[in-house]
This record gives sequence, C-alpha cells and structure tokens, in this order.
Amino acid sequence: MAQSLVHQPPLHIGTADEFARVRSALQGAGFDEETICRTLKIEEMCDVGSINLHEVDFSNVPEQFQLFVRLFFVLRLVPRAEVERLLDRETLSAFLSLGLLGTGEFGADEFYARVLLYPVAGFLMASDRHTNPDASPFSAPPDIVFPAIYAGTLRFLRLLPLGPAGQALDLCAGSGIGAFVLSRCSNRAVSSDVTERATHFARFNRALNNLSNVDVVCGDLYGAVSGQSFDRIVAHPPYVPSLSIAAIWRDGGTTGELLVRRIIEDLPGYLLPGGLFCIVSLGLDTKEGKFENRARGWLKDSGDEFDIIFACTNERTPDEVLRDLAEREGSLGPADLQKLKETFDDAGIVRMPYGALVMRRRTATDHHQAWALRTKLSEATEGADFEKTFALHPRFSEPGFVRKLAQSQPQLSPRLQVKVTHVVYEGSLVPGEFIFETDKPFDALGQVDGWMVPLFARFDGRLTPAEIYNKARADAELPDGFGLDDFTGLVARMIERGFLLLVDAAAGATDI
Repeated sequence: MAQSLVHQPPLHIGTADEFARVRSALQGAGFDEETICRTLKIEEMCDVGSINLHEVDFSNVPEQFQLFVRLFFVLRLVPRAEVERLLDRETLSAFLSLGLLGTGEFGADEFYARVLLYPVAGFLMASDRHTNPDASPFSAPPDIVFPAIYAGTLRFLRLLPLGPAGQALDLCAGSGIGAFVLSRCSNRAVSSDVTERATHFARFNRALNNLSNVDVVCGDLYGAVSGQSFDRIVAHPPYVPSLSIAAIWRDGGTTGELLVRRIIEDLPGYLLPGGLFCIVSLGLDTKEGKFENRARGWLKDSGDEFDIIFACTNERTPDEVLRDLAEREGSLGPADLQKLKETFDDAGIVRMPYGALVMRRRTATDHHQAWALRTKLSEATEGADFEKTFALHPRFSEPGFVRKLAQSQPQLSPRLQVKVTHVVYEGSLVPGEFIFETDKPFDALGQVDGWMVPLFARFDGRLTPAEIYNKARADAELPDGFGLDDFTGLVARMIERGFLLLVDAAAGATDI
C-alpha cells in the first residue's frame, strides 16, 4: 500500500476551477500560519512535532479548520461521514481529483491526506508525507520532496534577499517555496530542481497558489536555465556529508560540498552585476583557508568581482559533526564513520560552520576593493540585513568617511542591550564591566569603558557625534587627549557592529 503514496507523485495538476475550490475552502477555514500557530500553541510551523491534538482547544475556530489540521497537518485518518458533512460535494471532488485526498486504500471507510499540505510564508504548499496513513512501515524514495516547514527551510526563507529584482532563480528548489517568496519582489522567478518529482510538486504548488510570474524547470543546477542571467540566485542545497546519495534533498557528498562548490563555481556565468547570491549550507574552514575565502577562489578569474559576507553559527569541529551523524543516521556504522573521518582529514578540514554565504557582484561604478566579512548569524538576521551591510560596509574605508560621520545623526539600535556586571570595590557594589550586545543585523557584542555608556545613550537620531563630543569635552566626561577623530572613529565601529544606526542606512544608503 505504501507505493500508492511514495513511488509515484500523488498529485494531479487539474483544472483552474478545482484549484480555486481548494484554495477557497482552505482560506475560508482560516487554514493559515497565524491561526494554526495560535490554535495549536506553537511558536513556528516547524514545531508541528510537539502537537498533542487532545490538548488543543478548537472551540473558537471553524469545524473545517479542525478537519484540515487533522487531515493535512497531523496526517490523521478521518471518517468518511465527517468529511462529507463538512465539505460540499464539489469541493470534496476537487480535493480528490487533485490527489490531495484519498480513500479506500487505508483504514475502513476513511479519508486520508496523500500529501502534507500546509501554509508557509503566506503560500499553501504540498510536499511528500513521511509516514503511511495507517502507520504501516514507510520506505522513502531517494527523491522524496522535503517539507518546507522544517527549521532550516524557514531560516532559508528568512535570509532571502527581497529587494526589487528583475529575474530570480532558486536552485535545488524542491517544493518551489524559495522561488515563490522571490516572486513577490521579482518580475520573474524560476524554480529549478534536478528531480522530476520535485518539479511536479513545484508545478502543482504554483497552480495551487495561482502564481503567474513563476517558471518551474527541471535540470541539474543551472542546466535548465543555460544562457539566462539573473539579479538574484539563491540555493538551499543538500550539504550533509555522506558516502552515498540515499536522500537527494539531504546528502551532499563526502565533505558536504559536492553541490555547494558547483553552484558557486558556475555563478559568474549567471549572476548579473549588482546581483545578489545567497546559499544556506554547511561551510568548511580548511587548512587552505576559511570558507568565504575558499568560495572566492572557486570563482576563479571572477573572484575580485564579488563582495562576500558569511554569517555563520554552530562552528563545529569535524569530530563533532561525525558524532552528530552517528546519532542521527542509524545506517552509518563505525566503518562508514571512519571513511568520512579519513575524507575530512584528507581535505584538511578544521571547522565546519553552518550559515548563509551571501555574495554581491560589483558593478562598474563600484571602486572599492573586493572584501569578505565573516560575522555571526542570529535568529533575528534577515535577508535585508545583508543588503544593508553591502551598502554600508565599503563606506568605512572611504577617504574622509570618519570626518563626514561627525556631522551625521546616528541613533541607538532598537535591538541594543547593555549588560552591566557589578563587582565589589572597597566594600560596595559598583559597575565593573559594560557589554554592548545586539542581534541585528547580526549577533555582536563588545566591551566598552564605563564613560562611553552615557555618551552613547545620547544618540537619538537628532544629535551629531560632533555635538555630543563637544558637550562631553566641556563637561570633562572624556579621557585626556581623546580627540573628535578618536570619538568619531569609535562611533564608526559602533555603527559597523550594529550598536548604532545611520537612519538613512536603514534604506540601504547613508546621507554622508
């Protein structure tokens, strides 16, 4: 029975009327992220595994909402009589015709979801289920379509560059969700995946969401878009180190870089000047260099055409990654782990950070030298934070920037926290350490001297560094010999770390 669900794509691309009926039924029932999270008391859609339906209060939502949650979100069998009572004949016929619902193969006389169906990022998405409706043994095919509500995918969607663009490309696209999100800010978005199964799901999801500016293609990475150029290219590729490709959505070769490297190597042939590239994956720091510098080397003769930011987290050692793989992948025995370890050693891997590598291709009007920045990814980091950093970072190396900054009007970051540690001094508790901390645009913290805190508290978007400095100098609040250029240089570092903001920089530019 399992073959009816996983060995052939379960969905059928039907008529526009059938898709419209399904959309209307789901939207009319309030089957959206906000209602699901509020009703099921979960923080994000990826927390679905923690749901206990017996503890959920469905009293303030439509009965159809409860039905759709049971069918498509927690994948329960539902008696025929209940489904036929809550869905009119034409709507139920549309769900059946499109392959979203099935009946007769599992259970006595019950309906079941043939796919996982859920809202994410404002879209309705279908992907393969990973269980059988009757809990019988389930065997996943290598090309199974990964759900778009796992934590890693939600992070990928949050980090997408969403500034206005002409053409956008999502590689390793799976269900198509990345291209769908990009379609909101692009004239055209392309969803590309190597498997026919994922391509079929993406085409179905395009029709389900009635998207007219999304193209769905099937090919090996850039193979299906040969000769085309893009303003945005994004990828969330398989990156888990593996000895074989048992799961196409997950396995990334022996070091995890099999597809990551190919995507970056061929990038110059497809990304336009001024364009942005974003890949969320494992990165490797090796004896030959850090991941972001190795990536520049993969660009070969085009390497100096790109500015690079690698915002990472979870910088594990090779041994820590091997331990994680041993715990998660029951099929990996001691001999397999030893082979992977030998491969890691041969590659000279030192650290294996995870994060977002974002590149901007420079234009003819960019006169700064190409630069690379490593920073720390936070849960609050968004794609726009990379775009702002690309706009602001080169300014710090411009001649005269610090002097111009003295006449700007910075303001405190709304995400700034100041943590004070008190110590005992001569029998009393006194402030001994001051730490500035923020998670926007990236995670950053820095220790400051106590005299700096009241001065930086005055940055309200109206006063200039010169005004604050002159008042502090008149009131004897500054160390001896600390000049305006010293103070403004300190302000520049605070802006660079995200502790202060240039108001106009929030729009991607500065007024200086």
